[in-house]
Amino acid sequence: MPKTLDLLIGLSLVMLIVSMAVTVITQFAVNVFNSRGRNLKKGLADLLLQIDPTLPLKTSEAIVIKVLTHPLICQKGGRMGTVVHREEFTQLLLELAAGDGPQKLDDMAKDTLSGILRANGISDPGVALKNIRRVALQLEVSHPEMASNVRKNTAILQEVTSDFVAKIHSWFDQTIDRISDRFATSTRVLTFMAALFVAVVLQLDTVGLINRLSTNDQLRNSFVQQAMQIEKDSSVTNQSGGEYYRKYDRLLASGGLISMPQDGSDWKNQWRWMKLPGILLSAMLLSLGAPFWYNTLKNLLQLRSLIAGKDDDQRQTRQSSQDSAGTSAGS
Repeated sequence: MPKTLDLLIGLSLVMLIVSMAVTVITQFAVNVFNSRGRNLKKGLADLLLQIDPTLPLKTSEAIVIKVLTHPLICQKGGRMGTVVHREEFTQLLLELAAGDGPQKLDDMAKDTLSGILRANGISDPGVALKNIRRVALQLEVSHPEMASNVRKNTAILQEVTSDFVAKIHSWFDQTIDRISDRFATSTRVLTFMAALFVAVVLQLDTVGLINRLSTNDQLRNSFVQQAMQIEKDSSVTNQSGGEYYRKYDRLLASGGLISMPQDGSDWKNQWRWMKLPGILLSAMLLSLGAPFWYNTLKNLLQLRSLIAGKDDDQRQTRQSSQDSAGTSAGS
C-alpha cells in the first residue's frame, strides 16, 4: 500500500508540473484568439435574430461588434469585450439606432436596427435614451445607495416599456448561460489540444512513467520528498506558470521522464511508436488541469501521512506488548 501510494504521488507530481505548461499555452491561445469575445458576439447576434428572425446574420453580427467594441465595453487595443450587462446591451442598441455615441453603424444597419425597434414598440430611440438618462439621474438623487446597474435597469423598465425590452429581459440571461457553456466546451477542447502538444513534444509516456516509478525506489522517494515540499509552499495558483515550471522541470529531466528535443532530427530519433498509447493517456490526464492535480497531490499526501501515523501507533502498540511480555517472563 505505501509503495502504491508513493507511486500515485509521483505520478501526480509529474502531471502537476507539466500541466502548468499546458495552462500557460491554453491561456495564451484563449487571449490571442479572443475566444470569450467571439463566443459573446455569436450569442448576442443569435439573441438579435431571436428578436427579429428576418434580420440578416451579417447585419446582426455588425451591430453586436459595434456594441462589443464600444469604448466602455472593449478590451485593450479595441478588441471585442468579453462582458456586457443586460442594461448596457439595451442602452447601447438604443444609442446605435439613435446615432448618439462614439460608435456608428452604416446607414443600412442603422435603418435595420431602427426598424426592429419600431416594430417592437420603440418609435424614437433618441427620446427613449434621454428619458432613461433623466430617470437614472433622478434615482441617483433620491436613492444614492442604489447600485448603478439597478438604477439603469429601473430607468429602462420605467421609461421604455416595450416588447423590445421585454424580449431582451426574457432571453438575455439564458443566452449568457449558453455562451458560457460554449466557451467552456471550446476551452476544454483547446486544453486537450495543448495537452496533446506538450505530451508529444516532451514525449511524456504515462505507462513508462508508472513503470519507472514502480521499479526505481530512489526516484520514487525523491518525488515524494519534492511533493511534500510543494505541499508546504503556497498554493500553485499564486505562482506564475513559467516560474513554477522552471523550478521543477530539472527534476523530471534529470530522472529521464521528459526529453526536450533540440531540433527536428533529435525529436525524430527519440520518437518511439510504442510510446503513443502512453502519450495519449498523458494528454488526457494533463487536460484535467493543474488545480485538479494540485488538489489530488494534497489529498494523497494527507492520506500518506494518515497511514504513516497509524503504522507508528501500531508499531508502538506491538513494542509495548512485547515489552510487557518480556517483563512478565522475567518475573
